[in-house]
Amino acid sequence: MKTGAVVVAAGLSSRMKSFKPMLKLSGSTVIKTAVSALKSAGVSPVVVVIGKNAEKLREHLSGLNVVFVYNKNYASTDMYHSACMGLKLIHRKADRVFFLPGDVPLFSRNSLFTMMGYMDYSGCSILIPAHNGKKGHPVLIKSNVIPQLVSYKGEEGLKGAIRAFAGAKDVIELPDMGLTIDADRPEDYQLLQSYAKSLALKKPVECSVKVSLHRKETFFDDKTAALLQQVARTGSLTQACYSMGISYSHGWKLIKVAESQLAFPLLDSRSGGAYGGGSNLTKEAKELLEAYHRFKQEVVYFSELNFHKFFYRYQKEAK
Repeated sequence: MKTGAVVVAAGLSSRMKSFKPMLKLSGSTVIKTAVSALKSAGVSPVVVVIGKNAEKLREHLSGLNVVFVYNKNYASTDMYHSACMGLKLIHRKADRVFFLPGDVPLFSRNSLFTMMGYMDYSGCSILIPAHNGKKGHPVLIKSNVIPQLVSYKGEEGLKGAIRAFAGAKDVIELPDMGLTIDADRPEDYQLLQSYAKSLALKKPVECSVKVSLHRKETFFDDKTAALLQQVARTGSLTQACYSMGISYSHGWKLIKVAESQLAFPLLDSRSGGAYGGGSNLTKEAKELLEAYHRFKQEVVYFSELNFHKFFYRYQKEAK
């Protein structure tokens, strides 16, 4: 089951004064911490809805292979409007979706895995995490109920849409305070920083796996795969590069480097005309992309399975 995410980072940060997504947090930023946590659990695609400081955020997250959606009316619309933009985009790209505001970054990877496993077992359509009885984020939503949520006409935003949803909803209690801490106000940000410092000492040793394909040189990795996915979605290399926050020349180079090491083209491009220009993936590119994703899933699964076998002695907390 493919799990994606929608992160809303389009607000004005009016209560915080400073721009919340870019606030510093344990050597990173609030938004990067949230996106990295999602990525560490294999969540893809990750859609980030941007508004204020949009170009700054595109540049800041350009290396994380996320998809950007720009809310040009961010100054006059609420978070529900931005949420709907992201949910509509991801609706057919994943079987279920984690939803969260961009200022809730300290949930754990284990919480994400637990929520996914619980939804598989229970069959619920919406799963809300909680800590000590307080509900938090991210909320896990099956994609087939997204049309109902985005058609809500009440005054309470996504919270009201979820409350009005008549299907199966569950709340799961988890031992993870990070689910309920945000950076909405200065005092909240102070708590977030304190909790991040405590997590840094408690964080166990973990492994991460990066997969890339080589011949004479590295020619295919997560960034190239994400670019091809965006071309398939948008039908345009230009739009794909824009969605990823990279320049067209950089995207073109990624494609050409890969094609130079392969025996086939990746894109079927057409010039402008009666129907306009654009690009689509070739049959071979689609097969390569599918093989890459399946191989990476197998590699990540194997590494997780064997990591504790070899590194169990290093799992004690730092003093």
